[in-house]
Amino acid sequence: MTQDGTNADPLEPGLPEDEQFADELLDHKPGHRVTFGPLAFFTGFFVTIAAFSLTLMLISIVGGTFSWRQVWPTFGMAFVVLLYAAGIGLIIGAPIAFLLGLALRPVRRQWVHVLVFFVVITLVAWLIFSVMYGGAAWETLLLAALIGLCAAIGRASVWKLVTVYD
Repeated sequence: MTQDGTNADPLEPGLPEDEQFADELLDHKPGHRVTFGPLAFFTGFFVTIAAFSLTLMLISIVGGTFSWRQVWPTFGMAFVVLLYAAGIGLIIGAPIAFLLGLALRPVRRQWVHVLVFFVVITLVAWLIFSVMYGGAAWETLLLAALIGLCAAIGRASVWKLVTVYD
């Protein structure tokens, strides 16, 4: 590294070290079978939080005695849940999904990605709920599995947006 903060590597002359790190992290390498871009990441994130919000809305409508008076407030509740899910998802879910995406780059089979997203996000949500709510670990497993399922749906939604190398 030179004094002006650029890398003295002859292959990448004048490239700052942080940009070189980003290039190494995101560029395709022979071992990477699957790569994703920002469009795939944000699409998967939005589909995940939308699936979670819509599922909670359906549970709310189906779970109680049906009345047309409760339908519109339920849509409002779904929007609020969407906003909260987006906020929590940005802080907790998006970094985990990004790291999972990086870790799964050598794996070519997309269904493995979807399965790993389901399992890992479910376990992380379950552990967070177990710590937050004390001894109610088994009771929170269904909610954690719902979150994991929505993450798997989000990952499956970008199946065609990722680049797969043979």
